Amino acid sequence: MKNSKLKLNATKTEFIIIGTVTQRAKLDGFFPTHILNQSVTPAPSVSNLGVNFDESFNFKQHLSKTCRCYFYHIRDLHRIRRFFSFSVAKTIATALVSSRLDYCNSLLYNTANKDIARLQRVQNCLAKVVTRSPRFLARCRFKKSLHWLPVHYRIIFKICTISNQALASKQPTYLNSMLSPARNSRE
Repeated sequence: MKNSKLKLNATKTEFIIIGTVTQRAKLDGFFPTHILNQSVTPAPSVSNLGVNFDESFNFKQHLSKTCRCYFYHIRDLHRIRRFFSFSVAKTIATALVSSRLDYCNSLLYNTANKDIARLQRVQNCLAKVVTRSPRFLARCRFKKSLHWLPVHYRIIFKICTISNQALASKQPTYLNSMLSPARNSRE
């Protein structure tokens, strides 16, 4: 930073140490640290490109925040749903909530099933609002009419899509270097 004549803004600088409680406790003696005459300490959670990362890397805080945001939009859609046709309601639901369910969802690949179930409840609630289904109707009926994959399969689909694009275009190189196409055992 000194060579580039940059100044550190301690109020805007954040960093996080990710690990177990015992791993993080081993580093407690190193903080606060001083960088360019500014005191900085690790934050318990940081946000990067709309994703909240916490110290234990379990995404619980991120899921809580996003589910709260999703339900806010679902309540708004529920209030005005009667004024729209099915196709318009489906488009609005996709724009407001479903597209956000897919944003960075590949990070949630090995997240606990109970946390993925929270996102599935969001999708189920959204589907009921769009289809104007009764509260206790079986889930399979209204989800089939929307052609929406369950959240777990959306995550897998996203990872497969990214992997396929990386293999096909050889871009980005850092990702392409970690992948190798499957070989047919009969060759």
